[in-house]
Amino acid sequence: MQTAYNVIAYKDKPRLQTAVEMLRTTEEIERQLEEVSLPLLILHGEADIVTDPSVSKALHEKASSSDKKLILYMDAYHSLLEGEPDEMIVRVFGDIISWLNERKKGRGTKGKGALDWMRLL
Repeated sequence: MQTAYNVIAYKDKPRLQTAVEMLRTTEEIERQLEEVSLPLLILHGEADIVTDPSVSKALHEKASSSDKKLILYMDAYHSLLEGEPDEMIVRVFGDIISWLNERKKGRGTKGKGALDWMRLL
């Protein structure tokens, strides 16, 4: 089931200004990819028809961060947290929380693990 606000359910063409801004932003991101050095988590649906998964693969390759992870979700579309089956949404949140908790370990922080992160979401 897909929700009405899921990107792949939108039937109209984007407004011209929206398309121009998306192109401009994409080009700017491409120019600065190698400067990305902070921890980076990239999530992408393999069935995405809005943005090709190869874009996320290129982002992962070009980012200079030594701490980066790419997760591709088979049968998931563009909006991983909206319009996907509940099982997929729970899986994606679980992956995000696990990734955050892995980085939290050993930094002298105290907390309750995944529940701390869920309060932020």
